[in-house]
Amino acid sequence: MDPFARKMLLGTVAFGSAMALMAGALWVVYAHTHPRCSDQVLAQLDSPDGKWTAALMERRCGEDAPFLLHVNLRPQGDALKLGFFSGRADEGEVFVVEEDTQRVTPTLQWTTPEELAIRCSGCRTALVRKQDERWRSVGLRYRLQP
Repeated sequence: MDPFARKMLLGTVAFGSAMALMAGALWVVYAHTHPRCSDQVLAQLDSPDGKWTAALMERRCGEDAPFLLHVNLRPQGDALKLGFFSGRADEGEVFVVEEDTQRVTPTLQWTTPEELAIRCSGCRTALVRKQDERWRSVGLRYRLQP
């Protein structure tokens, strides 16, 4: 092969590889800064002993997707951990309900330092997607009122 043609071929392969790497890096940055889901904290409540924090959050994953209300628990003082690409706060999620109307309004109340009561007026059982009974040492009680 002609030395000049060989240099041109190697240069083309190197340039193409560099462009592919740059496109991949830009996609990673875009996917992180514009996640598919957006979580917004609506309310937070610390346990009486200051050990835990309960957060009521709202999530939407796309324009055609429904709004979801969810409750997340975490140790007090820890920041919410959002997925790097998803933007979702899945860690510590104990309760998820689809918000089909404005009447769906969960409220949080610590009844003891190790028990959280979740009351939800307007919550129909068919709309509840997740309902854990326990998270770590915290017991969960639910009062769903349609």
